[in-house]
Amino acid sequence: ATAPPPAAAPRAAREVPATAEGVLSLVEEVVERGGSVPFLVEYVEPELASALTQTLEQLEGGFRAPSAEEELRSPLLGFWKLLFTTSSSRAASGGTGCGKPPARTVLGSYQTFLSPPEGSETPSLQTVEVVADGEAGKALLAAAKGDYYLGTLASSGALGVVEDHTRVEYDGAARFEAQPPPCRWSAAFVGDTLRVSREENGALSVYAKTENGAVQEEIAKLLATPIAVEDEAGGQGVDDRPMWQKRLDEERRADDDRLESGIP
Repeated sequence: ATAPPPAAAPRAAREVPATAEGVLSLVEEVVERGGSVPFLVEYVEPELASALTQTLEQLEGGFRAPSAEEELRSPLLGFWKLLFTTSSSRAASGGTGCGKPPARTVLGSYQTFLSPPEGSETPSLQTVEVVADGEAGKALLAAAKGDYYLGTLASSGALGVVEDHTRVEYDGAARFEAQPPPCRWSAAFVGDTLRVSREENGALSVYAKTENGAVQEEIAKLLATPIAVEDEAGGQGVDDRPMWQKRLDEERRADDDRLESGIP
């Protein structure tokens, strides 16, 4: 009998410097290998997940965290796009919380930090997300508005940010159920092109700096994404969910089944 051919060796992730550019190059590699942003680090190829984790640790270790509020506020202002996270809840639910139901997937997540004049009613923080809704059979827009506050975080004693969304809209309608809880984070890194937010539970979320025009263009493209209607049994004609989202949905359905059956 003919011996089977040797298995192909796994592709090694590129060695990159511990810089913002290095992190962005690893994100590009994830996309080149079939991934999409935002993604959950846990569910990308192991060598890439390891490279991302190691690069972020080195980047954070060499970063001098801001000690004054203006040092943090200045680079924070503007538009940001979520690239990836180590938080399964943020990957699944998004910053608006509108991606939480099993039939939904967050396709894109963007944040805007503003510095409105004192006394203005303009919110200083807005999170906008495009959500693939399997029940509606289309991609819908979610938006959370509120304010952010700078100060010393009680949990770590570090200068940080509190994101407080007070109004959420989904598909243009106000969503009056539970609002996203305040998100408290410190800057593991913040620069001209990249921000790494370390939440109180230790999770990291990585954002790329962008522009309003680019955000609007990406949102328009994502809203045009074909989404299959999910039937009552949970089936779809075409399942376009990323692999990490499929695994999260399966885990959540398993949790729901355990709760309904009473079996621990």
